[in-house]
Amino acid sequence: MTEVYEYEIGARITQELEQHGPCTLETLAHRLPNCSWNQMFMAIDRLSREGVIILQPQAPFQYLVSLAPTHKHALHFDSIRRVAGALQEGRGSYER
Repeated sequence: MTEVYEYEIGARITQELEQHGPCTLETLAHRLPNCSWNQMFMAIDRLSREGVIILQPQAPFQYLVSLAPTHKHALHFDSIRRVAGALQEGRGSYER
């Protein structure tokens, strides 16, 4: 998976969380049917490490995903800027 595509998925995840609020990983996967589980997990892992989202254990093997309070509004636009910048630089997979 290219870095640009991972940021696109990250932007879609943050958009879903902004629009619908916190949800489980399973619910998020259902809301993003065009993303594989692996692609979604990679984006969630990156967003979590960057402090953009919070993962809270709910039950064994079940996590609630929510936006971190300090990043709620700025993150989505930052992700879009990264994707747009990478595409302008010609690093996107769309030019193949």
